[in-house]
Amino acid sequence: MALIRTTLRIEQNLKKEAEKMALEQGLTLQYIFNEALRNAVTQKKPTTKKTDVIFYDKAIVGMPENLTRDDFYENPQ
Repeated sequence: MALIRTTLRIEQNLKKEAEKMALEQGLTLQYIFNEALRNAVTQKKPTTKKTDVIFYDKAIVGMPENLTRDDFYENPQ
């Protein structure tokens, strides 16, 4: 497996936590970041089934135009 150099900008507190973890576990910072990135990119994403939503529109014959809330409710609030 070939390694390459790259530059990333990460949150300062995140780097400090990673350095602390590496020190506590006797690992390198490189290993910590590689593992975290590997886990992130190989993590299975939940599959979502695409569902088409169909709206049916039916004209109401004889419906008066420009109805207001008062036409439907006795005491509008």
